[in-house]
Formats: sequence, C-alpha cells, structure tokens
Amino acid sequence: MEKLQGTSMDIVQDNIEKLKQIFPEIFTEGKIDFQVLKQLLGEYIENDKERYSFTWKGKTQARQIAQDTSTGTLRPDRDNSKDWENTENLYIEGDNLEVLKLLQKSYHGKIKMIYIDPPYNTGTDILYKNNYSTPLEYYKKFIGEISDENFVLTTNSDTSGRYHSNWLSIMYPVLKLGRNLLSQDGVIAIAIDDYEQSRLKLLCDEIFGEYNFIGTIITRCNPQGRGKKNIDPVHEYHLVYSKNIEMMKELKVKKRNYTKDDFSNLLRSGTNSRREERPRRYYPILFKNQKIEMITLDEYEKIYSKDYGFDEKYIETLTKNYRDKGYEVIFPIAKNGEKKVWQRTFERVMGEYSTYIYDGNQVKVPSEETRTPTSLWNEDINSNVSYGTNLLMTLFNQEKTFDYPKSLYTVKDFISMVDDGYILDFFSGSATTAHAVMQLNAEENQNKKFILVQLPQKIEENRNAYTLGYKNICEIGKERIRRAGEKIKSDETLPAENREKLDIGFKGFKLDSSNIKEWDSETENLEQSLFDSIDNIKSDRTSLDILYEILLKYGLDLNVPIVENKHFYSIGGGTLLINLDKEIDMEVIDSICEEYKTLLEVDEDFKATVVLRDSSFANDVDKTNAMKKLEQVGIKEVRSI
Repeated sequence: MEKLQGTSMDIVQDNIEKLKQIFPEIFTEGKIDFQVLKQLLGEYIENDKERYSFTWKGKTQARQIAQDTSTGTLRPDRDNSKDWENTENLYIEGDNLEVLKLLQKSYHGKIKMIYIDPPYNTGTDILYKNNYSTPLEYYKKFIGEISDENFVLTTNSDTSGRYHSNWLSIMYPVLKLGRNLLSQDGVIAIAIDDYEQSRLKLLCDEIFGEYNFIGTIITRCNPQGRGKKNIDPVHEYHLVYSKNIEMMKELKVKKRNYTKDDFSNLLRSGTNSRREERPRRYYPILFKNQKIEMITLDEYEKIYSKDYGFDEKYIETLTKNYRDKGYEVIFPIAKNGEKKVWQRTFERVMGEYSTYIYDGNQVKVPSEETRTPTSLWNEDINSNVSYGTNLLMTLFNQEKTFDYPKSLYTVKDFISMVDDGYILDFFSGSATTAHAVMQLNAEENQNKKFILVQLPQKIEENRNAYTLGYKNICEIGKERIRRAGEKIKSDETLPAENREKLDIGFKGFKLDSSNIKEWDSETENLEQSLFDSIDNIKSDRTSLDILYEILLKYGLDLNVPIVENKHFYSIGGGTLLINLDKEIDMEVIDSICEEYKTLLEVDEDFKATVVLRDSSFANDVDKTNAMKKLEQVGIKEVRSI
C-alpha cells in the first residue's frame, strides 16, 4: 500500500518529464546532457557573455521559490461559506504563493482568465507571511519582509536600495505559478500604476513571453487626479498577456450603446485595409434579386495563392461569368478606386451572409453587439471612486470598509473577454472580481466561476471597518459576496431566468499546515513521538479536512462531486473511494468491493483508487487480507495516509 504524497505538484519534475517527451536523447543515466541539448537547439543558443537580460538582486532565489513544493493544505470552512453543497465558486484565505502551489495539480491549465490588482509598491504595501513553509519563510526573510519572529513588515523605503528588487521578487513566483494554471487560450490582466509599470512589463515579457503580449489598456480610474504637481495622473494601466497567443480567441467587449437595427459598412478602412496587407480578405460578394450571395469555396481558393499572388486573369473570368448570370459583383474597392479588403474572413461571411444587405452601393452588415477593446478606457464607469469606493459603500449601508477598490465595470469588462470557465484573482482584496463575475453571469447568461485568494490581513483598530466588526480583509470580501449576490438576485431589471440559476455562493477554505503529522526524530521525548505516530492525523482535524487534502494531492477539482456512503466517500463518480475511519474491519472492505463491482457493470474498464488510513488496521494480517480482497475485484491502486 503506497503512501499518499503530502506535497504539492513538483514543478521541477514536471518540467523534466516535459523535456523527456521533447528531447529524450538528452537524458543519460537520469541526468540531462547539456552538450547534447545545445547541439539540438543549434543557433538558438546564446553564447555571448554580453547579452540582453532583465535581472535584480534576489531573482535566482525568487525563481527557486516558485519551484519549491508546498506541504500545506486547504481546510474547508463550511460555517463561513454560502450554499456549500451547490456552489462552484471558491474563496481561499491565505498567502497567495502557498495557495497557488497547492492549486497546481487541481487547476493546471484550467483557468480562463487571471485578473489581479497587486500592491503598487507605494512604500506602505503590506506583504505576506506564512508560518509553516520553510522555503517561504526563508524567502520572506531573505528579502527582508518578515522579522525573525515572523511579524509582517512593510515594504522597504527606496533608500534601502532594494525597493524594486523586493517587489519583483514578490511578483515573480506568483506570476510564474499563475501562468501554469492558465488554459492554452487563457489570458491574464494585471493592474499597475506608473511606478512599477515598466518593470512589470519586463517581468511579464520573461514569464509569459513577449510574443504573448496582447497590449496595454489605460483606464481613467481617477478623473479628479491625485493632487500631484507638474503632471497629475488620472490613469492606471492593465498589462494583458495570453498563455498562447496562437490558441486564444479574439478578445471582444460589449458595446455600450448597441442597437440590433444598426448596420455598418463591411469595407475595411484605416490600417491593414489594403489588398496587399490582407490578401485573403479580397474576394467578391454577389447581389441578385435583392439578396446577397457568395461564390464557392473552390472559386475563392483560386483568387489568391501564397506562392503566386493574385490571379488577375481568373478574377476577370470569375467576374464576367457571374455578371452573365445576372449578378452584381461587388469587390472591396474604395471610392477612389483603391483595392481594399473586407472586414471579415471569407469563412465567416459564408456562414452569415444571409443577414447582410446591399444599400447605397455598399455591402452592409448588422452592427455587432461586441467590439475589439481599445487601449484607452475613458468612460465614467471606469472611475474607481464612483464605481469602486462609492458602489462598495452602497452595499455596506454607506459605511466605508475598504480603501481603493477597483471599478466593478472595469473588472467586468475584462472578464467578459473570455469564454465561460474559472476566473482567478489571487490579490482579491474587497472581492470586486467575485462581484463582477456574478453581475456578468446575471446580465449575459454566462457561466463563469470565481476562485479568490486573499491573505487575512488584520484591519487596524482605528479603521471604520474594524469598528463595524470586520477584523481582517477576508471578512469584508466574503460579506461583499453575500450582499452583492443577494442584490443581483433580487434585481428585477435583469432577466429572471438568469437570476434563477445564478450561483451567488462560495466554498470557503483556509490555508493551513498539512493534516498529516510528521514524525519528529529529533524530539527529546522520543517515546511520546513514537506514540503520536501511531495515529498520524492531527487531533484537531476533521474527516472533511483530510478529504479535501486528498483531493488537492490527487489533482482533483475542489468542486468534484462527493457522495458520503455508510462506509466510504465516493469521489468523482467513484474515481476515488476513501475511508477515513480510525478502525477498519472487513465489512468496510466488502462495501468498497461491492461499490467497485457496480461501477464495473456500467464501465468494464473503470479504474478506481482506494485511500485508507495506514493506522486503521488492527494488525498486519488484517491489512494483507484487505489488500487481497481489493485486488481480487480489480482494484490495484491502494494508497494510505
């Protein structure tokens, strides 16, 4: 019976396995032969001593921290959750670096968008603390952000000479781990101000690849300005990157004043509008009997080829043939005679040309509900004051609970750009992202789910939020989700069918040390340590605590269906069969065997893994007999904790 691994995903080992798939020949006796790798990469190896690089004091250690595994876990907090049994949203309290490590197996490649509003490095940003991860403790102490007593310190002043370095060392590992979680078509948007924008751009170019940079969106977030001399900033930036720009879909945002009856000209103007710039969008559209029609795909393919360019003779023949049949043949040609292109691809037009009209010698298409986002968001709804601070105060009966929340509508526009799936925010603050997800789902009948991560940073006693009873930021965030959800649910201006099925709940989790004790061989009381190791589960932990740690270590979604039977938990339709009793008899083993037989009747190739407590058997004979019974019915994977 193999022991269940108590650590998070080993990123280094995962990278090694990927290298084995790509370059199997570079491995010799389990080690990488870099000389062979260099030969395989050829001209892509940089050998010059002087070359472009982006570095800072502590970068090597920050890179190592991102690769270290975690031995922590996420403990369910049902009492402070909402609609635990039905919700698919997650709210996690704890240090984001450690949490991201724990999410690597379960959510690798599953996140559609990451939206974060990290500390802007103003000199007063509070940084994070952790009490049980040695690598992380070392990291925080290395950059000088926690004391030897593990008290959180504020960011160093720039006079220390390490101001930017510390901030970059904080950001590097969480962005690195965040990238792992993005799906291949996933997108990340990061809010930042002038102070660290340039360095964040270089950091993201390295982590995500500068070829995956989509653009920078500037939002007029503070129309009143900040009262600075010379140039008073009214804006902030959002750096937007893709996981794989070749795989992502084209980003769109909803138009504010969309009217279905509006039509616009299909002819493209402005940049990249000439035939030579987008040759595949130069083709004829046909008009006859008040209807738009199209040439065939075969005819389209003969107009232009990459090898030979435009076949002008064929274009003339094609035009004459259709005119002889009574068609008006319309090419994308401007009034001055310049050959242009259509806005849309041939393939797209083939699927929707029946909705087009021909009016005023122009092919016109229904105005789209969405548009490509511009690099400047200059609307009133982007104000962090009016639609961030004031909106939040409205939810909390005009009481101020949080400083500088983001505009709800700015965040909503960002997350609307991607398809349904998980939206992750690991600097979640007042939970604007969760509010935006629920609002968007209710307005547009979407099915996005949020995962929020926030350190339970204590609120100072002189703050209004403390007076109102909120002791840390997480309490504010969770209360906002509760209030915002109910407000959206009761908003009769929104479609009733959307509100009826709207998920306004969340499963709450708290970062903590592992539920499984480690035997301390260096303790002075060896006898007590040996006695404690008989039951290796910590005394203050529940079955639910242990269950969710197993899910994390196996890489299962924290929303996976869980069925509690008399003798075991069935996870994910029987993929995992788990018994956590302190004592196991053959009745338990028999019930697991019967469950597996039932699953085999549905799918003869079904595989299940059984997880049991190592200390639950009375003796080795009972354990051996149990293993034999499980093996007889076909269960080969048995793990212990």
